[in-house]
Amino acid sequence: MNLDKALQVLEALASGCSPKTGEIVADESILNERDVIRALQVAIELLKKETFISKSNIDIQSEEIEYVTNVFREKSISLTINNLVGFFLGTKKFKDSTIIKNSFYKKYSDVYTQGQLIDFFSEYLGENGLGKNKDEAYREIDFFQKERFNRLTENAINQLKEKINEIGVLKTENLSEYVQNSRKNYARAYESWSEKEKELLSKALKYTNDLDLLSECFQRGKGSIESLGQKLIYESLNDKVIN
Repeated sequence: MNLDKALQVLEALASGCSPKTGEIVADESILNERDVIRALQVAIELLKKETFISKSNIDIQSEEIEYVTNVFREKSISLTINNLVGFFLGTKKFKDSTIIKNSFYKKYSDVYTQGQLIDFFSEYLGENGLGKNKDEAYREIDFFQKERFNRLTENAINQLKEKINEIGVLKTENLSEYVQNSRKNYARAYESWSEKEKELLSKALKYTNDLDLLSECFQRGKGSIESLGQKLIYESLNDKVIN
């Protein structure tokens, strides 16, 4: 098990969920004891320190990036943060044999994490006028474009729906006709995302990227869920603050 996987397991346990199914553990579980929760949080903090590498320590030469930029241009591949990160980490998104055999392909797969490179290339492209500004870098997260998966059990899905229903809907008066029509399909459409709801989405994303399922659970449009989901994942990948 690598450190990223270990962090995922510990974070799920610390939030009171099963790492495998996403189900909420019973109130009387040992995982809900204060000392256990704190111990898990300490372990998470230590692992994050272990895996943390400052952006300033990322050593990718501009000549390498320029070379890859030319390769992308020749292959009609868009110069985006996501493509640069995928190239240097060696993700499966590239199918062209000449790309895969390139000497720079996958060069940093065992050196840097996805989050570190997203942050690095976001700044690099921004400084060179080649890409989105840093505030829009989260849009490069391709979590929802990857092969669909779902590890939430039926029980976990029902628990999630119950939690969402408990939050309720606050924005119910003076709604525009457009919002009223939207709520015929999605009961929570254009409702502000509460911190509790964001927390529930963040937890759910550890188990599924199925927008149809998430839309059903959160009673919101898929676009709203995808946008916030990208932001939450981006913030998680680039979280450099150790509490």
